[in-house]
Amino acid sequence: MSQQAQDSQILNKHPQNVAELEEYIEVISEHQLNCERQGKYVEAELAKNKVRELKEELARKKKDEIRIRHLNEKQDVEKAHLEEFNQFNQFWDQKMLEFEQEAMRIENELIERQNAEFASVQEELEKAIPYKPKQSSEVLNLIKIEENLAKQKNYIEAHQVQLKRNQLEKTENQQWMNTRNEKIRKQLILLKQRQQNELNALRQRINSGKEEQRKNRSIELERLLQKYQNVKKELEVQQQMENLQIEKQLKPKNQGNSNSKFNQTKSTRMH
Repeated sequence: MSQQAQDSQILNKHPQNVAELEEYIEVISEHQLNCERQGKYVEAELAKNKVRELKEELARKKKDEIRIRHLNEKQDVEKAHLEEFNQFNQFWDQKMLEFEQEAMRIENELIERQNAEFASVQEELEKAIPYKPKQSSEVLNLIKIEENLAKQKNYIEAHQVQLKRNQLEKTENQQWMNTRNEKIRKQLILLKQRQQNELNALRQRINSGKEEQRKNRSIELERLLQKYQNVKKELEVQQQMENLQIEKQLKPKNQGNSNSKFNQTKSTRMH
């Protein structure tokens, strides 16, 4: 194979990836220097142009790789944040549901206990307070008169006293029942008020617990979102620095040294 064919074969390869491209650039660069040393300046110029083209292609490929990797990194951060956000919501939803269920259980238990207490106290009051009052002195006096009249065989007058006594007893019994019922009612009202205060206090504690949970959830959510913003910002800064670094690395270098070396070699050969 002729030297020209070998040179053509070197310049006409088509590497596919960045690693092969970087290796190929080194080969062409070395070929350019060899041509320069041998005074094959046309071939050296072709090699130099090929190196420039390859470096431009390498820069494009590296930028594309970095762009795709940066996009994947951002997507990974978004995905991780979304998973953490979903886990956060699941955790707090379950925690608040369990609190709600426990609060409902405690409240229902208190209501059941209060209902049982109310029924028990009501029964005790009904038993403790008699339905009929003690006979008044006036009733006792009428009974005594009635008995004496009956003993004296004065039945008409005894009957009249009896009617008067019955009416008095009926009136006193009604008054007693009213008083008795009012006393029971007041006792039960006081009990109901105490129970309602107890229930209100429990509900207030429950509401305070719910509010505390909502506050803690809000604080934790703020921390989670701030963490995401920090990670996102840190990644953006890191990617910006990497972009600047790769731009600096891929920036075309001053060809002065190569041209100077080329001219120096040419001058030496001419002498």
